[in-house]
This record gives sequence, structure tokens and C-alpha cells, in this order.
Amino acid sequence: MTTNNNRNYGISFPIQSNKGKHLIDLNNNINDDVKSQLLHLIFTPEGQRLRNPEFGTRLIEYLFDPNDNLLWEDVVLHIKEKVNKYIVGCSVDEILVESVDEYHVKVIIRYSVIERDGNSYNYQIEQVI
Repeated sequence: MTTNNNRNYGISFPIQSNKGKHLIDLNNNINDDVKSQLLHLIFTPEGQRLRNPEFGTRLIEYLFDPNDNLLWEDVVLHIKEKVNKYIVGCSVDEILVESVDEYHVKVIIRYSVIERDGNSYNYQIEQVI
């Protein structure tokens, strides 16, 4: 009898078809699961979920507003509050946006995760959009 020591921690985000053992990609470790949860929460518009209208962020509303420091601080605070509410053991430490060129920016999200061993580990998501 064989045993499977591989453990899955949730659906990988963005959702993709795996065509392997599972119909969709799953996270293989807790770090990837928290990253998927974080991206899913941030990119889900608040009010989109029928039975949980508070889930998600208002990020889409901020995209076309004027870019000033007060507004950006509001966006960061809003995202941090949502992460604290919906993702257990995760806290956003910093969100940075850097200009790459005329049409692109690099978004850096630094976050901490308290893992099962009780220690806090720091991670970073970096994406050019």
C-alpha cells in the first residue's frame, strides 16, 4: 500500500487547469496558499461575492482616481485591514509602486506569515503591470 505524503493547501490563484491528478492547480505548501489567498482577496472587487459582500477590496475604484499621497495611504490601509480580517496569520507590511516606463509600474507587496511553528516569515510578491 502506498501513501501520499504530498499535501495540498488550497486552490492556486490565478485559477488554471492542471490536467494532472486534479482538475485545477493546487498549492503544495502553506506559503503558496497564503500568496494565492492574498492575490485573490486584493483582486476581488468588494461586493462581488453574493453571500459575503465585504470580501475583496475597493482597489478597482481607486484605479482611475487621481494619484496623490493621501489617496494612496487610504488604499494601503484598506488592503491591510482586509488582509487582517480574511487571511489568518498574514499581515501586509508594505506596498510599493515603482514606475518602470511610460506604460508600466512594478508593484511590490511585502507581507509576513505566522506559520505552524509559531515563527513569522517575510515574503514578497513582485509584479510588473
